[in-house]
Amino acid sequence: MNFDFTSAGQKDILTYLQKNNYQLFGYKGASGPNQISSGLPTWFAVPYIEIFGNMEIDYEPLYKVYVFNKAVIGANTTIKMEILSIELPLGSAVQFNPNGTFTVIGDAKPGTISIFNNRPAGTTNVTVGLAAKVYGSYAPFCAFTSTPQGTVSMEPNEKVVLFAAQTNLVSGSVVGNATSPGCTFMFNASSIDYELEMIPSTYGITSAPGGLPVTQISSGASLAQLLN
Repeated sequence: MNFDFTSAGQKDILTYLQKNNYQLFGYKGASGPNQISSGLPTWFAVPYIEIFGNMEIDYEPLYKVYVFNKAVIGANTTIKMEILSIELPLGSAVQFNPNGTFTVIGDAKPGTISIFNNRPAGTTNVTVGLAAKVYGSYAPFCAFTSTPQGTVSMEPNEKVVLFAAQTNLVSGSVVGNATSPGCTFMFNASSIDYELEMIPSTYGITSAPGGLPVTQISSGASLAQLLN
């Protein structure tokens, strides 16, 4: 995902976004049972004041499982990856142990990662999910309720939503809807590099001339419907 802020027009937009405390927000989805209903964790949040010139957002389809010791996840909750597994290939099954460790226990359905919650019956639910590598670090992008002695199967979706907004969010902040216009697009074997640019006036995001096409989204669009 690349933005080029070297042209005069894009520099003018960048100046406005910096002066008005905008951030670039990214979201990514997954499928599976028991997803939290309040929204999706913010995958990444980058203040425009930190951006200039050619901005490249590196994403690798590499995953870890996280656990957050909180079961009720409302809008604006910030999910913390209190426990994080080793890097796991798709098709892996792991067990979360009562002492906060993970054990790889075998294979899961192709294209998924499953987690068995081995905490004793009667203990509280926790929130689990997948973290994907972006900007060289792992960050949460989906969240599921996990019950003791239950299994959650999670299938990452290579679709991404981007938008710019003045909202004060950080990575992990749970959001239900896009707060500004933006775009969505899909990574696959033939679509791995998206050249993007900001739209004047609306501050939405579109494909740069000659770049791979993206789909526009409106402010208020449901992130769960777009990504899951």
